[in-house]
Amino acid sequence: MPYELRAATPDDTSAVYGLIVELKQKEYDRDTFATGFAANLRNPQQFYQLAVMNNEVVGLVGMQIMFPLNLNCWVGEIQELVVLPQMRGLNIGQALLAWAEEQARLRGVKQMELSSNKARIHAHRFYQREGYEHHRYRFTKAL
Repeated sequence: MPYELRAATPDDTSAVYGLIVELKQKEYDRDTFATGFAANLRNPQQFYQLAVMNNEVVGLVGMQIMFPLNLNCWVGEIQELVVLPQMRGLNIGQALLAWAEEQARLRGVKQMELSSNKARIHAHRFYQREGYEHHRYRFTKAL
C-alpha cells in the first residue's frame, strides 16, 4: 500500500492529536495540545513529518535539534514516533525514522537520541534493529 511523507501543518492538529493519544494511550486537553503543537510548528528547531495513506494520516515522527553542552555536539532527539496499529509492518516507522535522521544529518547533527517507555519491548527491538543502543536512564519529575 503506497504512502507519502509530508511536513505537518496546523491543519493536521486533530490527526496528530489522535496519533499522540495512540502512542501514549491517554487523552489530553485538546486546547492545550493545539496551542503547544502550534508553538512547536513555529520553532525552527522542531520538525514534524507525517505518513499519509489514502488521504489519512497514519504515522508521525517529531524531532527536536539541540546542542547539549555536556555532549558538545548537535543532537537530534526523536520525541515522537508512532504509526497506527493497523498500518504497522509496512515500513512506515522505518521511513519516518530515516527521514528524521537524514534531516538531522543535513543540519550538522552528530548523534540521535530517543526515549521509549520501558514497557514498549517491541519498540525497543525496532530501535535496536535501526542501530540505536541503550545507554542511559531518563528520570522525570512532575511539577
